[in-house]
Amino acid sequence: MKKAIIAIAVLLIAAGGSIAAFMSVKSKSDKETKQEESRLSDYVLFDFDANSINKVDISCADGDYTFEYAEEEWSLTEYSDSYFDTNQTAVQGIVTFMSYLQAKDSYGELTDEAKANYGLENPYVVTLSGDSKPYTLYIGKQSPTGEYYYGYTNEKENVYALPSSIISNIFVDRLTLKDKDFIPYITSEIVGLELVRDGEKIYNLELDTDTNVWSLPDRYDKLSVDQTKVGSMLALITRLTAEVMLPEDENDIKTYGFDKPIAEFTVTAIDGTKKTLLFSKYGQNADTYTYVYNQEAKQVETFYSGDLDFIEKEPVDFLMKKVECANLHATSEFEIISENLNASFTLNANEDWAKYKDNDIDLSNASVLNYFENFFNHVAYFAFEEIDVESKPELENPLFTVKFTKTNDVHTQVDFVESDNSELCYIFINGEYTGTLTSTEFINGTDSAAAAFELFCKQAGIEK
Repeated sequence: MKKAIIAIAVLLIAAGGSIAAFMSVKSKSDKETKQEESRLSDYVLFDFDANSINKVDISCADGDYTFEYAEEEWSLTEYSDSYFDTNQTAVQGIVTFMSYLQAKDSYGELTDEAKANYGLENPYVVTLSGDSKPYTLYIGKQSPTGEYYYGYTNEKENVYALPSSIISNIFVDRLTLKDKDFIPYITSEIVGLELVRDGEKIYNLELDTDTNVWSLPDRYDKLSVDQTKVGSMLALITRLTAEVMLPEDENDIKTYGFDKPIAEFTVTAIDGTKKTLLFSKYGQNADTYTYVYNQEAKQVETFYSGDLDFIEKEPVDFLMKKVECANLHATSEFEIISENLNASFTLNANEDWAKYKDNDIDLSNASVLNYFENFFNHVAYFAFEEIDVESKPELENPLFTVKFTKTNDVHTQVDFVESDNSELCYIFINGEYTGTLTSTEFINGTDSAAAAFELFCKQAGIEK
């Protein structure tokens, strides 16, 4: 019995030793875990909601800048040098990447010696402010391997290894902070476009904000602008971004040839502000790249030449290629007066009838309508061959005249007067020269108004 008791005692002693050993190991493991958690926690430099930030202050070798967020965009509000439009992506990137910044390692206390060793005596400083306390990051030099930057924060004054992949989005220069867009406006904000080429104004497009219609005033005010062509140009210039932003230099104007630009383009916004850009062909790659100088930002940028074709355009490139004098469904009467064609009609295309002399014309007949509409369009729409707004022809001895009465009792008269070139004639509307010339082929020949009239009469079974 005694031996059994002794055996049990031995087992209990052994078990107690095992428990003690286990508890000792567990205690050590818990301690190491807590130390690791503390270490990792120390590496979390910032953890905040990026949406709570509305102010970014930057102090760097390029100067001091303050950006503030209002009305859904960042704007430069304070600066030690000249003003510039803000690169929205760059500033928002600073906020976003700082909001979850974690260090990879720590190099101990921030001493004067550490500052000197890690380039933190005159650091790059970023401070973010918003709904709560400010967050400040100090960035020094890059590690020899380029894998890290050295830095510290306003709350944790140890030197940390900061990942270069993150810091490269925070440690930015003045050029990066500048807007790379060709212009800082969206399409709906633009009301004026003016091009000067070789010292001469080429076109000046203006938007009527009441009707939302673009026009070419002054010399081309009687001509209709093709709204889709202006829209295409606006879509292009509002999405253009610079390929390269060149370092600023006070000699940029002469260095890149902007003292004698090939073109000058001015964009006017609805708020009255303007952006003026100068264009220059410079260097060996002039066919591929065009240098552009943003006068307001005093910034030289390069763009692909193929994206800047609007500086080569002429007014005719924005105009409707046809002069519209009348619409079939809005016309109640029209009369043609010429040497070989004289005819007058009353009609109501909406009710499918027309009348010529004593002939009733049934426009519900698809074939008759097709020939009648073709004839009408010959005298209501004219494709112009040339623009000549400088000439001042007299309205004398017209070759061809068409008089329209619209359903709202508005009268329009179109006259065609022979020019010095016998193949072209000037177009007058209501006694005023339109600045355009059309071919005389529509008066005579196989595709003339007279030929179209003859085909219609044959199809409708009426005598001319």
